[in-house]
Amino acid sequence: MKRDLVPSSRDGRTVSVTVTDIAMPGDAGVAKAGDFVVFVPGTIPGDRVVIRIVKRERRYGYGEVVAIEEPSPLRVEPACPHFGACGGCTIQSMDYARQLEMKASHLRESLKRIGRLNIAEDRFEKITPSPRAYLYRSKIELTFGYDGNGVIAGMRESAGAGGFARSGVLPVPECRIFCDGLRQILAVIEDHVHGEGLFPYDERTKKGTLRHLVLKESKATGHVMVIVETKGAQEHRLGELYRRLSEEVPHVTSLWRAVNDRPGSYIDYSRLRHEGGGRYIEESLAGLTLRVYPASFFQPNPAGATLIYERVGRIAAELKAGNVLGLYCGMAPMELLLSRHSQNVVGVDSSRANIENARENALLNGIGNCSFLAGRVEDIVTDRGFGKPDMVVIDPPRSGVSPRGTDLIISLAPKALIYVSCNPATLARDLGRFAAAGYAVELVAPFDLFPHTSHLETLTVLRKRRR
Repeated sequence: MKRDLVPSSRDGRTVSVTVTDIAMPGDAGVAKAGDFVVFVPGTIPGDRVVIRIVKRERRYGYGEVVAIEEPSPLRVEPACPHFGACGGCTIQSMDYARQLEMKASHLRESLKRIGRLNIAEDRFEKITPSPRAYLYRSKIELTFGYDGNGVIAGMRESAGAGGFARSGVLPVPECRIFCDGLRQILAVIEDHVHGEGLFPYDERTKKGTLRHLVLKESKATGHVMVIVETKGAQEHRLGELYRRLSEEVPHVTSLWRAVNDRPGSYIDYSRLRHEGGGRYIEESLAGLTLRVYPASFFQPNPAGATLIYERVGRIAAELKAGNVLGLYCGMAPMELLLSRHSQNVVGVDSSRANIENARENALLNGIGNCSFLAGRVEDIVTDRGFGKPDMVVIDPPRSGVSPRGTDLIISLAPKALIYVSCNPATLARDLGRFAAAGYAVELVAPFDLFPHTSHLETLTVLRKRRR
């Protein structure tokens, strides 16, 4: 098919295509109309679909599904009634075993293409599935908006083909990956804000009060922390909301308010007010008891994270790593676990709240060989003049490690590096930098902490080559 025969976004014609791949780390199916590449949201490999091109670039376009002519044999019935409209579980319609294969393949391709790494096959471990495919998440972030009956807390509708944003908020009275009690919690909160005459904040008009609703659940106890984010610090009788929640939904044990007057959709925990119940919820991970606060960074799949952290501990024991430096440690569950296998562990994180949380959890668990420092990795490693660590553990955000951070880690000359990544692309980039400095990849172990999404967690072990 010649390119000029491919329908444009203006002529309304349709074309039949077969989806052959998914554009990881996104969620759009990939098809070809002749030699023209088309990204088609809502499709999976093997689907034969009729599409209409809704956006066209020079080398590729975006299509929307008009009809499914022949569904893929990999298709399954999504467990969630909100699938498709909600932008959360974008590949829930694909068989879980195939999800795992696709993620592992994307990881290998990223390491080869971006990092230019030729890693031997025996260095790759088979991807580890999540212990639970559903109800695994310990946190959900919702947005306040409207439906026909008034104010709701829900998910922003997923973007359409071509990434066109949709401004609506979708009611999600149940979430198959979060917890079973969501409907009860939302009913009480929505009724309360309606009775108080509170309205969602509108970024365009700068009017309204309600911004986000964050729920954190302890998978160990079932207790839930509720965080209501508002524009402005006026009183809103949230103490009364806690009384209602604790009576009608007893597993809600903590209520906080976050005040955020900044523009944009970023959730800001810098101004917090405790409104009722406990100040934290407790989670259990690998035999540790951890206190989780509103601003705590904690892996949203505790059972899956346990598998990674226990594996890191075994690796540290095998390497006989006496001195360990943990960078981007968050509230430090991995560093606290490593204390069982090392003489001395130092954790570094840019968030002071995370560092205070880490120190408290060390005391709670009777751990005396861990210390924690607040500051940017690039600055604090330079300023504190660390001695030579036997092992450096890196668990950065999706953006990975900065070039300066990479240089500083290399300058410490640890015998081993452990890199835990949530982004194959930045992992590949950073491993390429470490490889150029003489570190060889000994192990690549992918873990699926985010079933039904395109995200992947990867544990990588590197050792310094002998000269």
